[in-house]
Amino acid sequence: MSDPLPPPPLADDELASDTAQVESATVDAASSPAPLPVPTPERPLGDIALSLSGGGYRAAGFHLGVLGFLDRVGLLKSVSALSTVSGGSIVGAAWVTSVLDGVAFAAFRDRFRAFLRRTNVIGEALRHLVGRRRVGHPRWPSLIGSAAHVYSAPGFLGERKFAELYDPRLPLREVIFNSTEFHTGVDFRFRRSDNPLAKIGNGNVWMPREVANHVRLADVVAASSCFPGAFEPFQFPDEFAWPADYPLAEAKKALGAAFEGGLPLMDGGIYDNQGVESLVLAYDHGQAATLLISDTSPRQSDFFTFPAARGPGWVTIRLVNWLGWALFALALLSFGVLLVTAMRRWTGTAADWLLYVVPGALALSTAVGLGWLHHRLKVGAAQLRADVRVEGIWADLRRLTVGEAAGMAELRASSLIALTSSVFMKRIRSLVYKSVFQDPRFEQRRMACLVYGLEESRPKLFGQHPWLRPNPALVAKAKQAEQMATALWFDDPAQLDTLEEVGAATICLVLIKLILEDRAAESAIPGSPVADLLQRLRSEWDRINAT
Repeated sequence: MSDPLPPPPLADDELASDTAQVESATVDAASSPAPLPVPTPERPLGDIALSLSGGGYRAAGFHLGVLGFLDRVGLLKSVSALSTVSGGSIVGAAWVTSVLDGVAFAAFRDRFRAFLRRTNVIGEALRHLVGRRRVGHPRWPSLIGSAAHVYSAPGFLGERKFAELYDPRLPLREVIFNSTEFHTGVDFRFRRSDNPLAKIGNGNVWMPREVANHVRLADVVAASSCFPGAFEPFQFPDEFAWPADYPLAEAKKALGAAFEGGLPLMDGGIYDNQGVESLVLAYDHGQAATLLISDTSPRQSDFFTFPAARGPGWVTIRLVNWLGWALFALALLSFGVLLVTAMRRWTGTAADWLLYVVPGALALSTAVGLGWLHHRLKVGAAQLRADVRVEGIWADLRRLTVGEAAGMAELRASSLIALTSSVFMKRIRSLVYKSVFQDPRFEQRRMACLVYGLEESRPKLFGQHPWLRPNPALVAKAKQAEQMATALWFDDPAQLDTLEEVGAATICLVLIKLILEDRAAESAIPGSPVADLLQRLRSEWDRINAT
């Protein structure tokens, strides 16, 4: 039997404090586990439901290694369901379209590696940021819309549409690209399913198939990988690209009032960075598959650290305010002097423009800018006074030094980022894993392929099978992979090689562990599909672990 809970470990108080949300998402633990599938040479572990977590290019590279290894040992064709998030959606969408095109995995791998190595998504998006202004779209530039333009490059997803996922050549019964919608704060699933009752969206808002068919996969991937801080919310349907034969107006008409004003979509990792809940819900009324979670979430303990101590300085906000008024008066005075002097001495030469017009314009612009800034600060102070219901706020705040005010702002911003990007996600991840590993439908058929899996101590497993212990060089590479930043570019092309190698090695170890602990009886039968699979896996592991 496998361990009752996977990494990350859950504290006893966490295990004892189930929330109503978790209880409603899990199956009664007293119910009987689903029977294991009958292994066949084509599907020795039965159907595989694969989830690819978020994590930017770290995730894309690691998952590429996982997919490549599954292909190498003949298990990729067993994948019948796919759920992806953020960086996982980048590689997942690319792989799915390659399957539709009948491209061999080796060719897909080479093509996708080339895309990752040459493409800095943020850099490319910034280059297209201003040039993509379109009539009828929001007045502000959209960085996430520019990122979608990057994903729509002819060498990547191009103008592929969601409707193509229903092509019978695609052997997957479920394909789910996860995002988060900010109206109701839950997962928004771009879901292609064999289940005719499955919704594209969620229980609160969903789109008809008629609309979804015309959505670009590049826009879907952008919505799924729209992580806070780097991007603004992606407005659906307004900011999505629509074909000439199905314009935005027609899409809005079909969507109805639920999408009035636009639906704000962001990274699916905000709700479930592993994309697991979508798969669990997809199998709510059917036979459970072997659940494989490819997860690149790094371990982290210090989510927030106080900045280095520094002196408060002596320049107070009151002094800055006085200096601002002095500069405002000086700018107005300068403009007035230049205007009077120009009226007296103007001759119309080029020198007059440089002597009077240009300096006068700069002086007037400075005065107007300072006046506008004072007005905005006054409005903000009035709003703050109304919110906290305290008089005399400005008299208290202006005694702070600029250094103190900057430090207070930095502490609030950094703690808020740590809360949303680390603390919340850690807690959500813990709840997701807990619900899955309490679900009897996945008993003996659940695997967590973690980016730090090669680093974990497994005394019982390695004691019984010493040959399975990863060598120090492999463990060192896993540490490098875990420490890579969540970014949409690679600082060094060698990072992709490391991630791919660690992904392949980790899934190999995880598969062997599953068979040794949960399928031992089947693997002991000579010539059985599980025994043959174990033999292939051990041969691969010996090769991987020897290098």
